[in-house]
Amino acid sequence: MVTGAAWREHAACLEYPAVLFFGIDENENALERRSREDRAKGVCYGCAVRQECLDYAMASREPYGIWGGLTEVERRSRLHRASR
Repeated sequence: MVTGAAWREHAACLEYPAVLFFGIDENENALERRSREDRAKGVCYGCAVRQECLDYAMASREPYGIWGGLTEVERRSRLHRASR
């Protein structure tokens, strides 16, 4: 486990363009978005600091992108279930 913000230096996503994790614009159709998100999640699943990334996104309520292998919708859903 990498503590603090140092986990970012070990993130697998650093080798990829940010657009893979955040999209490029609103012109992306649903199929294109799903395909891009699946590719991004594949990077996350092999990442050594996936849990730290997800913990960060959940704690900061990151509103956009793939973090720790989850989309913004999936993270909101987890937060909602946890608040019950």
